[in-house]
Amino acid sequence: MSNLERRRLRNRLHRAIDALLHRDEPTVSQLPKRSPYLIRTTGDADGPDEPPALPPALDFLLRLGELLLRSGAGSVDVEASVLASAAAIGLRDVEASVTYTQVLVSIAVGDADAPVTDLRIVRARAVDHNRLVELHQMVLALTEGELAPTAAYQRLRVIEGAPKRYPRWGVTVAWGALASAVAVQLGGGLLLVMVTFCTTVLIDRIGRRLAHRHVPDFYVTFAGAAIVTSVAAGLTAVGLPVQPPLVVAGCVVVLMPGLALLAAVQDALTGFMVTAAARTMEVLLLSAGIIGGLAVALIVARQVGIVMPVQPPPPFTLLGLPHRFLSAGVVAGAMAVGLYVPLRLVPAIFLLGGSGYAAFLGLDHLLSSPSTTRAVVAVGIGVCGYAVASRRRLPALAVVLPAIVPMLPGLTIYTAMLQLTQGNSFLGISHLLIAATDSLALAAGVIFGEFLGQPLRRRLPRWERRYAGPRLVGPLRIRRNRQVVRLSHSRPGRTPPDGQG
Repeated sequence: MSNLERRRLRNRLHRAIDALLHRDEPTVSQLPKRSPYLIRTTGDADGPDEPPALPPALDFLLRLGELLLRSGAGSVDVEASVLASAAAIGLRDVEASVTYTQVLVSIAVGDADAPVTDLRIVRARAVDHNRLVELHQMVLALTEGELAPTAAYQRLRVIEGAPKRYPRWGVTVAWGALASAVAVQLGGGLLLVMVTFCTTVLIDRIGRRLAHRHVPDFYVTFAGAAIVTSVAAGLTAVGLPVQPPLVVAGCVVVLMPGLALLAAVQDALTGFMVTAAARTMEVLLLSAGIIGGLAVALIVARQVGIVMPVQPPPPFTLLGLPHRFLSAGVVAGAMAVGLYVPLRLVPAIFLLGGSGYAAFLGLDHLLSSPSTTRAVVAVGIGVCGYAVASRRRLPALAVVLPAIVPMLPGLTIYTAMLQLTQGNSFLGISHLLIAATDSLALAAGVIFGEFLGQPLRRRLPRWERRYAGPRLVGPLRIRRNRQVVRLSHSRPGRTPPDGQG
């Protein structure tokens, strides 16, 4: 007897017993304790090859949108990729709606009046730019006619189940190298580099443990900021010859939500206001966690008599330019490894990050306006990043995001919290506003650079205009398939060659 037959027999038996026990009782309107409806699971299938309830094309588009959103792509990138893939497959009357936590796709099936609609919920995000690169290249191959739709579905399943590119210990080392390089940027020595590295590794491991226990990100960033400030206060108390604010500044750059900020600005500029508001709230919560952790630790340190004044970084000189360039390049490269960017992109990101920071130092000396200088340099990084990415058929997001990290205002945030804990509310709030302005200038500048880097096409079809703006992931040109191709749901052991389905 199969599982389905046993379940049916059990349900009939339960209904018969309930009828005998409650024969004379009046009928009331309430939910039954046991559902009278059969619930069919995958174990009840007659065979392993039973097709799913969803149309294969709709399932493909939903999985593609979910993976893109979960891997760190913006809403406009997800919508553009889904619609372009649908056009390449040959579907008509396709609508896609992307919000902060869900992807909804509606397609017309045959001559039916009502379309088929379904959605997928994205409850957890795991930023993986290696997966983003693979999805981007798959969508490009599909929309340019180099990959058959059936082969695209098979490749999507392989990408979905692929492991991380780097081991977890390698990512932890990358975060430690990032924070240490930030300390070097600000004028730190060898002892400070070692302390910053060890502190960042400790914060990363603790954050991983908290994340495994499903602790919200707000508390994870709060704990990280409090730990690094406590370590800096302890170094000051024992009298080590280091600059504790530089330790804090390096670790704050690791904790700052750069990807969320960039995605929020991109969604706001491209008209996804609801998703932009949700991402902005995420940025505010994570920033509040950093600020709260710094404030609590600084207040406790001040109460026990530990003072950690901020010393300004050494002025810009041509003699100090090489080590500033190298440290900024290490920051960008380490951020790329932390986001699982493919290794072949790390040298280009190293050069772009180091050159951008060197240009920032030179222009800031001339303009004397850090926010304006950051915006101008970010525009250049956006243009160059798009050129590098398009030449290698890669998403620009994987290049431009690590390249702007060396210019994030970690020391400004620490200075603001130090001023607030010392009673200088005006100076503290002013520094917080400066840090927010600098971060927004970086995000808006790099997206504007993306817009300038993309070729301006005036004669776009009407169905393509809605997603022809500045994008960090996704195709620009679509080869529309006039024939609807039915996708296969076979589970491949390996990806077939392009063009075979």
